[in-house]
Amino acid sequence: MQDDSNACEALSLLTPFAEFKASRDQRQALNRWNRFVLGDKYAEDLKRKHPKSKAEKKQDNSTFDLITNVHESEAQNLKPDLKPEHVFEVTLEPDTYTPEKFALFSNYQKHVHHETDADITRDGFKRFLCGSPLHRHADSSDGKPLGSYHQCYRLDGRLIAMGVLDLLPHAVSGVYFLYHSDFEKWSFGKLSALREAALAMEQGYDYYYMGYYIHGCAKMRYKGDYKPQYVLDYGSGDWDLLDDEMRALMERRQWASMSQERSRKANLDAGENASDADQEPVVHPSPLAAYNSGLSLIALGMPGALTLDQLRGDVDLDSMKIFLGGRAGTDVHQMQDIVAWPSGSETDPTTIKGRVAEFAAAVGPDVAKAIVVDFSRG
Repeated sequence: MQDDSNACEALSLLTPFAEFKASRDQRQALNRWNRFVLGDKYAEDLKRKHPKSKAEKKQDNSTFDLITNVHESEAQNLKPDLKPEHVFEVTLEPDTYTPEKFALFSNYQKHVHHETDADITRDGFKRFLCGSPLHRHADSSDGKPLGSYHQCYRLDGRLIAMGVLDLLPHAVSGVYFLYHSDFEKWSFGKLSALREAALAMEQGYDYYYMGYYIHGCAKMRYKGDYKPQYVLDYGSGDWDLLDDEMRALMERRQWASMSQERSRKANLDAGENASDADQEPVVHPSPLAAYNSGLSLIALGMPGALTLDQLRGDVDLDSMKIFLGGRAGTDVHQMQDIVAWPSGSETDPTTIKGRVAEFAAAVGPDVAKAIVVDFSRG
């Protein structure tokens, strides 16, 4: 039987934007923020100078348009003849370092994560949230931005919150979010998630990726409130709905896999012996123990990586390309050309073959077949 206290593996979450539905408390948080930004006088003047028809009022009361509501209080979308209580602006900016961003980061780490001044450094901030290797550019097919960005929230010119986003060809990925402690009561976690989901809808990214979900971590439970959410099955590569059945499985298993459960049930239906013991035991339950074991990713059975059988069936390690130096266009060889290659083992990380096998198992067969491994640098 799996120990419930260990049910805390990191799983990937994905939301198809076409299916996303904001909950009541999420809508209320957004409406509350919009009212704060605009103010009572703006609302009164809007009704007086720009009255809505009965049909428009009925539609507003019966439907919730995420994109319209997300942008409702932004300065660029307001009536030019009306003055709001505050000026609210949200911009997508390069993920570069600025003193303004670092000051916000410092405040957030102190108040939310209780770090000290000694824990918070400019270099640490830069490494963590700035200068991503993802290149910023426009998608050649539809012009939508791709790469790493900072989505900056400013109120009356002051940076009050910032989302760190990776804009991928088919998904908006929320990497990190931080806000100033002065605005803690405004539920910026909800506001940012709704805005990032709206960005996926507006630009046609297909999906909103909220990062990792650890069922045993109370601080991450909120991610399950954004529905529907799908959880990546690291064994099969399928996405399964995060519903009550999946949550119950997470309570029972350290590594929740619907594909394994279906296989287990099929074995039971076929009359074969199947029990909790048929799930492979976790030999090294903590990352530190796994690292100290000296075993390769393949031998450890790291979730998401190819198994040894899959690796041998899907990837020809011998023919993978390697660059040893010289002119990149001509000095590319195959792995089997290396003198020490035949003596290595796929599961021995101390050998070249073992290292290459780990890499191939991690990136998958498509990438492994296409890339050139550069061994020219120390």
